[in-house]
Amino acid sequence: MSWKLFKVNMLLYQNNPLGVAAFPQYAAKLAMEYDMCMRRGGQLINKNPVATALVPLFVTMMNVAHTTALTKGTPGKHAFLKDVGNAVKGYWTGATLLPFPTPLIPAPGSVQNIIANSVMVTSPGTWPNVPFEIPTDSCLTFLDMMVLFMQIHLLSLKGMYMTTSLYPSAPSPIPGPGVVQWTGYSIPNIPFPSLKLGGGTAPNGQSAANFGKDGNFGNLNGSTFGGNNVPFNPGQQGGGSEDLDNELRARLSSGGTLESNLDDILRAETQKDSLGRERFFTEADLMVADLIDKAKDDRNSKELQKSLSQIRQELEEERRKCCTDCD
Repeated sequence: MSWKLFKVNMLLYQNNPLGVAAFPQYAAKLAMEYDMCMRRGGQLINKNPVATALVPLFVTMMNVAHTTALTKGTPGKHAFLKDVGNAVKGYWTGATLLPFPTPLIPAPGSVQNIIANSVMVTSPGTWPNVPFEIPTDSCLTFLDMMVLFMQIHLLSLKGMYMTTSLYPSAPSPIPGPGVVQWTGYSIPNIPFPSLKLGGGTAPNGQSAANFGKDGNFGNLNGSTFGGNNVPFNPGQQGGGSEDLDNELRARLSSGGTLESNLDDILRAETQKDSLGRERFFTEADLMVADLIDKAKDDRNSKELQKSLSQIRQELEEERRKCCTDCD
């Protein structure tokens, strides 16, 4: 659920390029959404959430990543996700977690932890190796890959609890300082089944139509998606894409839980990506066919016709692979 919320918030932002004035603005948005997502999680075993982190360093490193990317004119010559990983590691450098709950595993030599005085991140983790990146005009495809790398990275975080623990002694245990090592951080996928965003009544008694308008959930309300408020992906427009947007508006307006609305948004975006790929193959096939027809008028174009026919066959094979993957 929490990663879904992160994806949808970033997706709606990235699908509205006119709202992104400059790349530092995107860096700040990504840092804010990542920080909020991390605060919805906790240490892998004891569930202690993050208390302090270097959000400004995350923003700075993302600005460096954008500047580096803009200097690369050839696709595939710059691993942008690797630089995103440097920003994420910067976020965790010197970070601390909340000191409660107290870790259940006693400090070495002790029989019980009384309290955790502090929780430190001693290693900002390891970002997974990025073998290569395929250019894409799909915001959701990019976000899926970025979230996958972020999830893997969290499992490599390391730190320690500074505790006051009880040590064996006669006639009774005595308190003393202790250290408990920890590894891994996770974002639980917990739904909010009681949070209705259309119809009914919100927990505080106000109508669900108005509930959350001043918070993070307000922009997921069906009424907010009326008119032209659904951020379109300019590269995906067409009859089929507009139909999907209209269907999405209708589903969001009919009410539902936050979980179901997030699923609807991601499902609609996936379908639009599929339409975009199908349109690419169709237009490419028509262009190659047109070139083949023009080449027929040239007596010396047998090799060109042969090459064009081979390209057309390869396009069709890729279309079939794409449809299989999409299903």
